[in-house]
Amino acid sequence: MAVILELQQERRRILARRAFAGWARRFSDQLDEHTRLSDLSDGTLRTLSQSGESASMLIHDLVIRFRGLGNGAKFHDLGREAKMAVMDVSLFLLDQIRFEVMRRLGWVEDSPVFGLPIIDLVEGFPPVCSGIANQTPGLLRSHPLYDEYRAVFEGDRSVFVRKLIPEALEAFQEEDKGA
Repeated sequence: MAVILELQQERRRILARRAFAGWARRFSDQLDEHTRLSDLSDGTLRTLSQSGESASMLIHDLVIRFRGLGNGAKFHDLGREAKMAVMDVSLFLLDQIRFEVMRRLGWVEDSPVFGLPIIDLVEGFPPVCSGIANQTPGLLRSHPLYDEYRAVFEGDRSVFVRKLIPEALEAFQEEDKGA
């Protein structure tokens, strides 16, 4: 039994090393099978949270490498089904990255997703993570718009929080300039 557990741990270690290969060349963070979004440096999070092809390709690269389909440069060569699967996971990860930005700013409540290793988020999508893919952390009581948030119909609160993402990204970028 111990041998099976060791093999599973080694498999995860190898899988994480392969998946994070592109990020390891780009970022100075320590990346392994235990790395959570909360473990990423602010600089790495700033890069990954931005809109645009550069950040998208970095996230695609992680997912494609994890799935053993090559690297991010191969994204456009993937078949339609594989490309859609990569996009689904990548969009989920991008959401989680942006929620992590909001968490660091002190805007949103903790979420169980914040404690999960990145590799688990990729591996668990869709079977495990699809259930949490549409969940949005709640706005913290200390946020200036909290009263407005509470006044919104409960089913629309996730939209309210998501509308704050551009402002959060801007605030996070400004935080970097002020440091």
